[in-house]
Amino acid sequence: MTGNRFTLSSIAFGVSFGITLGLSQGNFLGAIGSASLTFLSSQIGCIIANRQPTDSDEEEQLGWRIEEVRGHIRSLQSRRATAYEDLTQLSQERDRVSATLRSLQGQVHQFQSRDNLTSNLSQPVSPSWNLSTPSPRRTMAELQSSEALIKNSEAHITSLEREEADLTRSLSATLSTQQWAEAQLSSTNTELNQIMAQVSQQKANKTQILQEITQLETDRKSIKKELITLQADVQSLDLYRQELSRLARSAEPVRDQVTASTASLQTAIAQLQDQIGSLHGELETLETQILDRRTQKNSLDLELVTLRTQKENTASSAELNNLASFDPWQDPIVLNNKSNDKSNGRSNGKANGKSNPNSDSIAPVKLDFSQEPNLDATWTKFATLLPKYEVQALTAIVRHASPAQRLKQIAEANLTMPELLIDSINERALEVVGDIILEPSAQPGVPVIAQEYEGAIQAILRAYDRTKKAESEA
Repeated sequence: MTGNRFTLSSIAFGVSFGITLGLSQGNFLGAIGSASLTFLSSQIGCIIANRQPTDSDEEEQLGWRIEEVRGHIRSLQSRRATAYEDLTQLSQERDRVSATLRSLQGQVHQFQSRDNLTSNLSQPVSPSWNLSTPSPRRTMAELQSSEALIKNSEAHITSLEREEADLTRSLSATLSTQQWAEAQLSSTNTELNQIMAQVSQQKANKTQILQEITQLETDRKSIKKELITLQADVQSLDLYRQELSRLARSAEPVRDQVTASTASLQTAIAQLQDQIGSLHGELETLETQILDRRTQKNSLDLELVTLRTQKENTASSAELNNLASFDPWQDPIVLNNKSNDKSNGRSNGKANGKSNPNSDSIAPVKLDFSQEPNLDATWTKFATLLPKYEVQALTAIVRHASPAQRLKQIAEANLTMPELLIDSINERALEVVGDIILEPSAQPGVPVIAQEYEGAIQAILRAYDRTKKAESEA
């Protein structure tokens, strides 16, 4: 009950706050005060609506009802006592009448015996000279008086029988009245018990309402404290709002300037977008030219490798001829000059190689796979197709912490770009292995080796290391 009342009061608080704030055009403090009054009013209304009839007037009415019922019970008890006394008197009267009737019946029997005697006397008898014997005339008078007495007794008995019947009917009515009074008393006792139970319930409800009032008083005090805190917050918010208004007014010129600069920037951005579009077109043209130059370069490199091979073959055949025509008796100075000429030729060749490093880097690398027995023939074929600079690119991707700079250097040394270098490696892998081996990573422009091909690439790089080591030892 308390939870429902608090929920209803909270809803009333929120509605009152919103309406007052909207009507007062931002008066936050006034809205809080009005909402608090609405909250307290709703609490009091809920208490009054939920109160049971426990007021003093209702208690007085219940007391009057109880006194009335008790008076009715006392009257019924007095009526029962009176009926009981009447019943006792009627019983005594009936016993008295019964005794009188029995005495009258005895007298009737005596009279009957006298009648028998009179009948006997009415018979003819001999005259008696006993003067003490009553005369027949006197006996007839007695008989007449006895008959009158009998008639009176019979009438009295009839009247007594009527009285007895009346008393019996009165006794039955009294018994029925007593039964009705007892039933009424029982119902009154039941009603009294119900009233007492209601009174106990009303007392319990009164206690509960007093507790709720105490709780409401505590809530009111806490709400008052919160209201004081909210008032301070409202004041600080008002100050903050005033400061914001001042800043907004001061920021109006800046906003206008920003709007104007934004318009000029949008114009500049549109121009830059047009320039970027034209630059994209130029870039595509340059990429096409680079691809053409790369194709030409590859063909020239192949021709250069062929010429170099022919030159080496020619040089080796010339050395063999010189050795065949060697004269041990020749002047050592001449021999030294020849050896110097050969060494100069080799050094010139090396110098030429340094001046044009692309002639070695574009040629396929001969790798030593003698220590890689588990490497598949497909990967061996793929490795034999890789130029030296592509093997160097794979080495940079696998072994360098920041391969982006190294890839850029390799690409620039071979007149290409890192993206084209990566695409070239993937194209060779796609042709031989059937899948690309370099995948994009989280770092832009830096690929990673596909996880399923890391073992094969590591084997190729180990073979490349052995080949470099053998060349350096030679």
